[in-house]
Amino acid sequence: MPLQIDLPPGFAGMPVGTDDKMNRGHAWTVAENLAAGAGTSIEQFGSYLMALVPTMQANGIRVFGKFAVGRRKGDVATLTLGVVQWPETSPGNRDALVAAMAAEYRTSHPRSVVQPVRLPIGPAIVAFSGGEFRFPEADVRTQTKAEYQIPLPDGRSVVILSVVAESEDAWPAVAEATAKVAWSLRSEQENG
Repeated sequence: MPLQIDLPPGFAGMPVGTDDKMNRGHAWTVAENLAAGAGTSIEQFGSYLMALVPTMQANGIRVFGKFAVGRRKGDVATLTLGVVQWPETSPGNRDALVAAMAAEYRTSHPRSVVQPVRLPIGPAIVAFSGGEFRFPEADVRTQTKAEYQIPLPDGRSVVILSVVAESEDAWPAVAEATAKVAWSLRSEQENG
């Protein structure tokens, strides 16, 4: 099912498809815009992005990138949008499916806030979570995350939209930006 979304202002990233020539073109466009800021060459940055493409494809990721979020300079969020397929046909009632997805999410993420919502494309769940992640050598990182899981009308697919920032202060902006993207989700068939 072909999908369209409106990305946040200032989004720098790339769509990921099945056409390697198009993926390479997108990777090099991103590299041209970001390589200097990352302190690397366009060729090196582009090759890093292309090395990620097979993993992103295998995980159903269709869009990946970053954008500024919040009022503090330097707060950046990572947006990932993927589409996963059900192993078999899902139940026909998407509202019942969303209720089951919300219950499952609450079980696997007990500290998150989860609720069903109705988007223009149909029912979905939205979840918010945050926490500290401790890495070796006493490195502690704060993370806030907003996630939407949206069963599609085809009865076989679910969109997973995740926006993560390493800033506790940015969580309202993360929630707002993620909601705008989720509310913009539409199928090309609706527009055609």
